[in-house]
Amino acid sequence: MNFGVFLFLIVFSLLLIILALSITSSFMKKNYRLFEPKISVIIPAYNEEKNIKKCIQTILKSNYDKNKLEIICVDDGSTDRTVKVIKELSKKNKNIRLVKGNHKGKSKALNLGIKNSKLNYVLTVDADTILDRNFIKEIIRPFADKNVGATNGIVLIRKPKKIIEHFQLVEYYFNNLIRNSFSTIFDNGIWFFGAAACFNKKILEKAGLFHDKVLTEDMDISLKIFEKGYKVLTVRKAVYYTQGCRNLNELFSQRMRWFFGGLQCTFRHKKLWKRKAFSIKYLFFNQVFWALFSIIIIPMVIYQVNYWMPSEGLLSTFSYLFRWFSLAGPVYVLYKIPDWGLSLINIFGVLSGIIMFIIIIFSITKFKGRINLQKLLVAFFYFPYTLILNLILTSAIVKYTFSKKKHFIK
Repeated sequence: MNFGVFLFLIVFSLLLIILALSITSSFMKKNYRLFEPKISVIIPAYNEEKNIKKCIQTILKSNYDKNKLEIICVDDGSTDRTVKVIKELSKKNKNIRLVKGNHKGKSKALNLGIKNSKLNYVLTVDADTILDRNFIKEIIRPFADKNVGATNGIVLIRKPKKIIEHFQLVEYYFNNLIRNSFSTIFDNGIWFFGAAACFNKKILEKAGLFHDKVLTEDMDISLKIFEKGYKVLTVRKAVYYTQGCRNLNELFSQRMRWFFGGLQCTFRHKKLWKRKAFSIKYLFFNQVFWALFSIIIIPMVIYQVNYWMPSEGLLSTFSYLFRWFSLAGPVYVLYKIPDWGLSLINIFGVLSGIIMFIIIIFSITKFKGRINLQKLLVAFFYFPYTLILNLILTSAIVKYTFSKKKHFIK
């Protein structure tokens, strides 16, 4: 078995695991009993005058008892009208409090809000996040089980308009499916998204709160909570919306932070690799494999595209590139099997492309998304988007390799 076959065998296996778990989880339902304690909602904000009012309004419009909510807005040294907006809202609602920080970053702002919290449960919400009306009621329910340390919800892109936002939306559907499937089957989620997440305050403090020396503080705290022996869950019915990256520069900046932070957490918590939990083993293997894959896939694609490039004319070249960078490629290979015969790399490559398309469509329908022409086109041309993500991940690996602060010390 040559290296290319081995590589695509792993890709195929990882996708097959996701598909199998996704289908299995669809037959399993998590019915958490009603649990409605008082909650501190903490919103860290830095120069969020355009977003924070709408964020707070969605919290106030939720179907959760407003008398059970205290909203703590932590201003992290904003230089715009953020403080003024918060003060105006607090005059109309006694549940809103303003706490001022000194621009020390999101983690410090979150910790400051937690220290000012008076209640046993903490919901952290990014200032540019919009909560679904049922979000709070659903995100808190699992805490009826005292072994639950943290919960996060299903994140979607808010009103996508640009092509790049539609690709992110489909990517989020895909990630939501993975997180929800693992949480449902193994009673422990992976890839914790902290833009809107809930915590048992005592367990959060026991885990050491948020660390400011890691770029993905949400992933770090979820692993620390798991390390302490508590459950970290993804709640399917807790839906919220975030602003997508509007151009490649924003996407590059965001994903560099995510991928670099992911590498920090992977090596910071490497002692968890020894745990028997399948979800954790999958998480770490997935992180390491895709990091290595990202380094290999770009030059491999460039070489393969150039090597087989036709020379018959413009139409032939366009047709060739169209097949390479869309689902038409795997379908075309299936069509040509009678002429080309079967090979392991064709089998695993073709099946990986087809399974990926099936998973994407399945993920959209699972979270009540509407299958339309836009989403079908995005799924059809999803491969080039993955190459962009792999390029960003490669950049993060290079930065991580030569960074003096690869991970933080306790």
